[in-house]
Amino acid sequence: MDDLDYKVLKVLYRNEPMKIGKIANKLRKPHSTLGSCVKRLEEEGYVIYERYQPVTLTENGKNLAIELNRHARLLEFLLYKELGLKPAEAHEESEKFNLLFSCNTINKICKKYEHPKQCPCGDIISNSSDCCCEKDHLS
Repeated sequence: MDDLDYKVLKVLYRNEPMKIGKIANKLRKPHSTLGSCVKRLEEEGYVIYERYQPVTLTENGKNLAIELNRHARLLEFLLYKELGLKPAEAHEESEKFNLLFSCNTINKICKKYEHPKQCPCGDIISNSSDCCCEKDHLS
């Protein structure tokens, strides 16, 4: 998974299914680059794509998008609390490196801050993830 894959999943999760050209315009990337990315995501089972049709997330793609968003929001929370970054700055920074942290590390951040419900910029942090250790805590 690379940064572009993440951005495509995020765009598809937050919007209606879109054609590759519209995703390319939204992300300001060449159509050919997005085409390759979508093919890779399709091979990995995260999207469904037929030529000239909108790209849609599979259930696995939706779950991955939720989990990656959770990673970014929890890292944002950490940067805000520990380094004192402003919410907008913490949000921007968290998006840059959230793919570098394992679910185990993210779960430790989640637990440390007692499973926060919102990040500093106001976005909801999903704890419904299969990876969230809060499920173990609630059982």
